[in-house]
Amino acid sequence: MTSLPITRPFVAPARTLAGPGAVAGAGAELRAAGVAPAAGAVLLVADAAVLELGLAEPAIESLRAAGFAVDRRPGIGAEPTPAAVAALAPAEPARGVAAVVAIGGGSAIDAAKIAALATANELELTAGLAVTAEVLPGPPVLAIPTTAGTGAEATAVAMLWHDGAKRMFVHAALVPRVVVLDPELLTSLPPAVTAASGLDAISHAVESLLSTFRTPLSETAAKAALARLGGALPVAYRDGGSVEARGETLLGAFEAGLALNASVVLGHSLSYVISARAGLSHGVACAMALPYCLAHARPAREAEIAEIAAIVCGRPEPDAFLRWLVEANESMGVPASLAAVGIDAADLAGMAAECVERYPRPNHPVPIEVPDLVGLLEAWHEGAAVAAWERAEVAA
Repeated sequence: MTSLPITRPFVAPARTLAGPGAVAGAGAELRAAGVAPAAGAVLLVADAAVLELGLAEPAIESLRAAGFAVDRRPGIGAEPTPAAVAALAPAEPARGVAAVVAIGGGSAIDAAKIAALATANELELTAGLAVTAEVLPGPPVLAIPTTAGTGAEATAVAMLWHDGAKRMFVHAALVPRVVVLDPELLTSLPPAVTAASGLDAISHAVESLLSTFRTPLSETAAKAALARLGGALPVAYRDGGSVEARGETLLGAFEAGLALNASVVLGHSLSYVISARAGLSHGVACAMALPYCLAHARPAREAEIAEIAAIVCGRPEPDAFLRWLVEANESMGVPASLAAVGIDAADLAGMAAECVERYPRPNHPVPIEVPDLVGLLEAWHEGAAVAAWERAEVAA
């Protein structure tokens, strides 16, 4: 695979601790990163379910053992909103915030990243943040993912839902300083969450390889992610208690997050549009969208898709990876069509227009135009991923 001759920065966390039991080192890692307890309390931001299940307790114990006072903030629900982030302000503002510790999936980590930046800046939480914005650095973030999917622990991106749409915050100041990857925190994840999060990570790796913004570093991370996830995700889905499989999916999701330095392409735009209408989780929507994203990109990226197939399927046949995705979705309970999730065929033209207008992807390798998207969505409405792929060959 040949990268385009462009120069783009590659951002990543400064420190990463990975392995079974790693969460016990969270406090020590924070101190090793230069954070002192005298600077103030640590804001703890966690998924509501993580707090309920007690999964945050080992991290809290580690932080307290390292001398930090812990200010536990309200739990984050399925999709963070501006109001949820505003509620994360410190309980005692005069005390200061030494760091923000995020424990959970992408929702909690995204909320924590934005909340940390908001302690040092007046952010318009309903509008998003551009990569070129001038901001002061907030307190450092330590991210502890409890799902293997979003890669939020590795990225400069965070999302909030507002007024029926995603608001994107993209800035180098959002990259966590410290990451702790502990597969033992994932062994109780139900199969449906394992599937949705793992397929989301696969979408990140694949879409980053299709992106015209890709670089040698993002390619390396994406390929490593696919090599791990292609084999480990089905095992983790079948045997959630396998710490080895959980560890591989957690590392793969982190690597896929690093690959997001290249940004995602059409698949994520499609996923946002259908999530808003069908109430799907982000991972399920991305898994449904990815085969159609591949079909749309095929005229410009067949060679790259062949390389992906070689990594995941063991043979460099582009259609083999498309079929692998369709079968993986089916085996993990992902709906096969837009009709199956209640989307009416009469809505497809409006969805195509919204995708182009609200979520443009200038880095997608093929121009994204409404008439083409309508045809793609019609195939998706029927669950005809293979037919959409074959038609793309004719179009090429």
